[in-house]
Amino acid sequence: MLTQFENMKLKCSLHLFCCKANEFIHNGKTNGVMPAHVSGNCKNKQLNFLNKILSNTVTNIKGNLMYRIIILLVLMLGLTSCGITEIETPDYYPSPPSNYIVKNIQYNYISGVDPNLLSLDIYHFGETFSNSPVVIWVHGGGWRKGDKSNGLNNKLHLCSEMRFIFISVNYRLSPYEGSSDPNRIMYPTHNNDLADAIKWVFENIGLYGGNKEKMVLLGHSAGAHLVSLSGTSNLFLPTRGIPLNTIKGVASIDTEGYDVSQRVEEADIDLYKNAFGTDPTVLFEASPINHLFSGTNYPRFFIAKRGTVNKTANSLAFIDKLQSIGASVSVVDGSQYDHEGINRAIGAPNETAVTEPFKTFLKQCFQ
Repeated sequence: MLTQFENMKLKCSLHLFCCKANEFIHNGKTNGVMPAHVSGNCKNKQLNFLNKILSNTVTNIKGNLMYRIIILLVLMLGLTSCGITEIETPDYYPSPPSNYIVKNIQYNYISGVDPNLLSLDIYHFGETFSNSPVVIWVHGGGWRKGDKSNGLNNKLHLCSEMRFIFISVNYRLSPYEGSSDPNRIMYPTHNNDLADAIKWVFENIGLYGGNKEKMVLLGHSAGAHLVSLSGTSNLFLPTRGIPLNTIKGVASIDTEGYDVSQRVEEADIDLYKNAFGTDPTVLFEASPINHLFSGTNYPRFFIAKRGTVNKTANSLAFIDKLQSIGASVSVVDGSQYDHEGINRAIGAPNETAVTEPFKTFLKQCFQ
């Protein structure tokens, strides 16, 4: 039997657990613990996350078998009542397609900077081909990690089948651990690097059989922010002699970066502070939603959204703004995937929820 004190301690622990779990589910607040939707198998990570919360609240009693049983029941009840469902994991091609020729290019040279961070990879069909549309991929990673070589096989197979040239771009990264150094790599460096890469492609892709007038930008997470800003702001491509409407389409996959000001000033997210700082003027400038105006000819947009209520609200606000000014926008709900799963879904074998609408979008862009 449990003593009155143990009963009281259990009730307090379970109450705190439920509060913490609810805060995580509805607001994405994790107190430094990586939220489940960031990577990997969503259900397992949610279990691990909730278990970590619980272990922090009942460390003095977790040796009791009865408590362990109760804890398990609460976990199961919490996962069910909060609406956490099985997350789909798309298949993955084990290797890239064999018909691509890969060429590594350094698109810019800056003293003291790792050349790999200023490079791109071109997947093309050889010099005998010409006028091929071009898809430019920008990886995510919170503006602080990632590489142009990561997780490409599904996208490569999709573009190869559609006879598109595929280009994957690297850019300089903000400090991984976070920093307050005002001289750190931060906005607008990431976007300037991407703009330099796109300029190189625009000027040189004809040498590899590509059509510079048929380019689409594709990005996931932080990369989705970068391509969205590149397709809306006059500060990057137009200053390099490339009008916004030269880009035929922008495909943005699962990002909260449409309104950077909101993410820093309201959500108070350190990841964004590390990449953008806290200057309100800079945050406003770095937000794609603030560069949408009637009368401007923007690229077509493809928005794949998923996640918490707050996250999808951020996407919906950007979608509404695009529609209000008459811009063309296609929207896909990727709620069946986690953050990494929706990225992996693009071009995955037998995947239809994201891949088929994306293929339609590409055909519209390149018609």
